[in-house]
Amino acid sequence: MRIAMFVIGLALALGGIWVLAGKGTYKDTETAAKLGGLEIKTTTEKPVPAPVGYGLIAVGGVLLLAGALKKN
Repeated sequence: MRIAMFVIGLALALGGIWVLAGKGTYKDTETAAKLGGLEIKTTTEKPVPAPVGYGLIAVGGVLLLAGALKKN
């Protein structure tokens, strides 16, 4: 359990750093125009918002500390 918390915390913290570095993106599809049954859709890649990265780092840090300080 201790090692699992440490590894998960490390993965979350690294993911948060990745997001804050601007590397994390997601695809968003929007309808640009609609005429009857015909739709024109656009797909763009948007960056993951910075607060998500801060949250990942915070949760990862808590899990890292809990994993490091937990006694068997």
